[in-house]
Amino acid sequence: MAETTKKSTGLPKIVWDLIFTLLIPVSILAPSLSLGGIHFLGSELKDGKQVGFGISDLIGNVPAYVIAALIPVAYIIIDTLRTRVFNPITVVAASSALIGGGLAFLQIDGWQFALKDSYRPIVFAIIMLGSLVLGKPFFAVFLRVAMQDVTEERKPLLEKLLAAKNVRIGLFQGTAAIGVESIIMATVNFFVNLNIVTARFGTKDFNGMVAQANSVVYLPSTLASFAAFGLAYYLVQRGLTKDFGEKAQLFDDTLWEALEPQPQQTQPATPSPST
Repeated sequence: MAETTKKSTGLPKIVWDLIFTLLIPVSILAPSLSLGGIHFLGSELKDGKQVGFGISDLIGNVPAYVIAALIPVAYIIIDTLRTRVFNPITVVAASSALIGGGLAFLQIDGWQFALKDSYRPIVFAIIMLGSLVLGKPFFAVFLRVAMQDVTEERKPLLEKLLAAKNVRIGLFQGTAAIGVESIIMATVNFFVNLNIVTARFGTKDFNGMVAQANSVVYLPSTLASFAAFGLAYYLVQRGLTKDFGEKAQLFDDTLWEALEPQPQQTQPATPSPST
């Protein structure tokens, strides 16, 4: 049913990601469901002011927080199972989602909550930088998955590409760039939550502050991720050009032509000196 809906509406995946990882959780955590000052679930008077009535008021503050935290987890896992594509990237995404699902039940606040809410970029940084220590840059995995036109005949050429000197340098640099970006965003997310989410866990104010912090971080985090991956692809492309020439372009058919063994040019025979 979900797949049919996506095909009929034609919404790109990034929009669905936005809906299930930000808009729905924030709506659940928000102190009031309102649009343009109109409260959808009614309103109440508090200290002489009109205050909105949110989902937390209907099901309780803690259940609302847990449900809001589990919706992105369920979305990622269901999306992985629906596509039936299993590779190191989807395994990392699903594992990270499961970790988030487990952490959702921790009833903590203050710096502990800020640290917990930053687990995704922390896990990603550990994977990226850990792969460098092992000498197997994780960005090579992204590249393998992204290059979907790799036939059986082209697999040796792909291995040749990944083993080339300057390409391998680009893979290390690109993986490091993503790892550094993850560390930066984990730090930013930690301090944003530390300064915004100051209420006690289990209160309506806490849920509202979590929604606010998520809204503040989402766009910068998304843009930073695009920038880091864009830089990584650029670094690999730069190495690819050094190793195989301008004709070798990622995600272009000319790449495979450039990787094909070049025929040896036969030198004209040098006439022997006459005696």
